[in-house]
This record gives sequence, structure tokens and C-alpha cells, in this order.
Amino acid sequence: MATERIRVGYVELTEEESARLLKEVQRDQQAETLEDLQEIMNAYDARMVEPDEDLLEEVIADAEGEPSVTEEEIEVFPKVENGKRYQIKASKKSNS
Repeated sequence: MATERIRVGYVELTEEESARLLKEVQRDQQAETLEDLQEIMNAYDARMVEPDEDLLEEVIADAEGEPSVTEEEIEVFPKVENGKRYQIKASKKSNS
């Protein structure tokens, strides 16, 4: 059975998020499939990044109108210090 959703640390990505991350990782590493991506992500961890409204206004001012986080994102980072970090837009989660 083919992998459709990737798990990074405690975060299980949706199919849409998994596809976004695969696209990002394909630029840097040898990940052709989601199975390849899962093998790479076993050495990574992830966390949700939510914009803080007060902080967001400061970021906008500091970045000359270009905020770095404007919506909920997922940051993917290596478990060891050195390595490529990825940040992808999080899918809209439903509360149903």
C-alpha cells in the first residue's frame, strides 16, 4: 500500500501537506516518492507555526510590508543541528 500521508515527529501531515513537502524536498534531495520522503523525514521533527497578531504587525513593519508568517504553517527541521529546514502552508483543519 502506497504512502499518502507523511509523519514528521508528532505531526501527521494531510495528503495536501505531504504533497507540498515532497515538492520542497525534491528540490534539495533524492525524494521521488512519498515513501522516499518518509524515509528522509524520519530524521526530522516538525511544529505548527501560528502567527501572533501583535508580533505579526511588528514583522510587517520590520520586513517593509512583507510578513514572514501570514497564516498557519508547518516548520520541518532536522533533529540534529545542521541541515535544511522547510516551511509549508498548513491545510485548513476542520473541527468536525
